[in-house]
Amino acid sequence: MEFVKLAEEQRQFFDDNGYMVVPDVLSPEEVEQLTQASDRMIESYNSDGAYVQIRPGIVEEPGFHPLLACSPTVPLVIQLLSPNIHLHTTAIIYKSPQPTADEETIKQRGWHRDIGITEDLGHNNLIRAGIKVGYCLTDFHQPCSGFTMFSPGSHLEKTPLPIPTNEVDPVNAVDLCLKAGDAFLFENRIFHTSTPNLSNRTSKVIIFGYSYRWMGGRKDLMKQVQPDETMLDQVDDIRRQLLGGSSDALSHWAQERGIAPEPVQWTMEI
Repeated sequence: MEFVKLAEEQRQFFDDNGYMVVPDVLSPEEVEQLTQASDRMIESYNSDGAYVQIRPGIVEEPGFHPLLACSPTVPLVIQLLSPNIHLHTTAIIYKSPQPTADEETIKQRGWHRDIGITEDLGHNNLIRAGIKVGYCLTDFHQPCSGFTMFSPGSHLEKTPLPIPTNEVDPVNAVDLCLKAGDAFLFENRIFHTSTPNLSNRTSKVIIFGYSYRWMGGRKDLMKQVQPDETMLDQVDDIRRQLLGGSSDALSHWAQERGIAPEPVQWTMEI
């Protein structure tokens, strides 16, 4: 994995807004390869719903392995969290066109925060515990193209998301317009929701979510991103760590590049 330094402007934007966009991460050839792999998985899922999301089986598919330690994005995640991370979740999300959607469908929302720690810690005590990276396989040239809508700065809110009476979105909601090959990062505390797809094409996104290694999960869910030793033996040490294996490769990688966290001082003189 090549090193990409997080620019101070990027860090400031992410700290202020809870998300950021990284343009032109994937080449047209990579988009095509990932689209073919995603299409195969979606077709095997056998769903005729407008919204299809697949989580199991992604890390076992070699076609997705380049995203595990994607150089333009994962080094940024490490610098925003730490090297002590692993893959926490994955998803392929397809949303079919809904050009004739009625008013009720257009206004459907599901504003939420990720990872599920809000129920335990409450809105007032949340920390940045994970970051998801989304890879666009299709263009999102206009609002309501099936993309994710964000409420910038809401990761700092200590309350439920404020939404004006008779509205469905907060006043500062953004529905980003991105192109195929672009990536976006967002942290667990930011409020976000999917939007209806009023375009004439199916929207396609791949999500890889990372969290601290001390953030576990239900065994059945973690098995989706932590395969057995047979597969771990087929990847390098960095990917081995990210897939839950016994490796500290990212700590060494970060130290060699001068981005490892400073050692914690446990005591001090008074």
